[in-house]
Amino acid sequence: MSGEEAAPGGLSAQRELWANASWRRWVLSVSVTRLCVTMMPFALLLAGEAALGSFSSGAWMTSVYSAGAALAAPFRGRSMDRRKLPEAMYAPLLALAALCIATAAACALRAPLPVLLGLSLLLGVVPAGVGGAYRSLLPSFLAPKELAPAFAIDAVLIELTWISGPPLVGAIALVHPSLSLGLITVCAGVATLANRHLPPREAPPASTTPRGRLDLAPLLRGLPLFVFIAAVFTGVSWGTVDTALPARLVQVGSRAELWGGLAALLSATSAVGGLLYAGLARPASAREALGRSLLFLALWSGLLLPVGLSQGLVSMAVWLALAGFFLAPLAGLITYLLQQALPADRQAEGFSMYGACWSLGIGGGSALTAVLLEQASARAALVLSGAVPLALVLGATLFLRPLMRAATGALPPLKGREAGGSGTGAEAGAP
Repeated sequence: MSGEEAAPGGLSAQRELWANASWRRWVLSVSVTRLCVTMMPFALLLAGEAALGSFSSGAWMTSVYSAGAALAAPFRGRSMDRRKLPEAMYAPLLALAALCIATAAACALRAPLPVLLGLSLLLGVVPAGVGGAYRSLLPSFLAPKELAPAFAIDAVLIELTWISGPPLVGAIALVHPSLSLGLITVCAGVATLANRHLPPREAPPASTTPRGRLDLAPLLRGLPLFVFIAAVFTGVSWGTVDTALPARLVQVGSRAELWGGLAALLSATSAVGGLLYAGLARPASAREALGRSLLFLALWSGLLLPVGLSQGLVSMAVWLALAGFFLAPLAGLITYLLQQALPADRQAEGFSMYGACWSLGIGGGSALTAVLLEQASARAALVLSGAVPLALVLGATLFLRPLMRAATGALPPLKGREAGGSGTGAEAGAP
């Protein structure tokens, strides 16, 4: 194969992908929906602080929201697998819009914390599974050789919504924090309309799970298990940064709303890193791909450690920007590998599990911040944001090598390679 043919992450494959009208419609729909997700944690943090007077209350709202999303995602994802898409996503998105209005009203009325926590829980539970459903649509309108560049670009698209979401919340919060929940309402309505133009996907025949019960055992071994564990630890890291940095900014004499700009900077460098990796990375075996994932996770977490030690806005921004370069490459790589390892009738469920692990990690990180804001400091929470994923890297490197060999040694050839695509970028795990 020529270099261009051997690189689905290259410019030729990306041009072919963007020439696909269904892909462009999918990008529009998923990006509007993800804006809701990227705005929600910061929106709840600021709305809770405005309603009850403490960042700790807002952090608890964010934690409960993420926990609800994590607990519901496997069940909601399995439901999406057994229904026609995108029709199955209409009701959750409309319900999300209604819940945002109810939460904004409750915050404006300064409702007690238990009421706000209940609404936050529903905000996480109701739309859970929608993100997995979007990814499960891709194989229905993309050729196998297009999946690798699609997942690489998808990781960059996620960063672009993080570039947009938190700054929008920060800007609107200067008027009133609860108004950002109104913007999420609008985005949920737009996403519902945009979904009507996506290509339909009929429910695939069930072959691996009885209809009457949830069986996660096939998803909790081998490569998927590694992906889920990595998502939890990375989520803890992000959840801690997301909820601790606004309080830390206030401590160093800045404004909490500036976190929106810092989040955009982090996501911008992450998007650049994802594009560079998608275009330049060489093919690798599955075992080598796991090694790359651990390397990216180590770089992300190691560069976060100085953020907690920084004494000013500029140094925080520099370290966050450096850490961001490795986030999208990590996400693009592991999500593509997960897609290759999942059976056709478990795609939405598997990706919802991935989202659940990410949300579970964010919820844990937010809860950790809420405790540390009361017992210690935001600075301590930020130090832990780097230490927690670094512990996973060290543990995997020192103690789990036999398990990693067992997980990758039994893997079948990845489907993208069998179909004629070789791997770079997010497909770098192809044996």
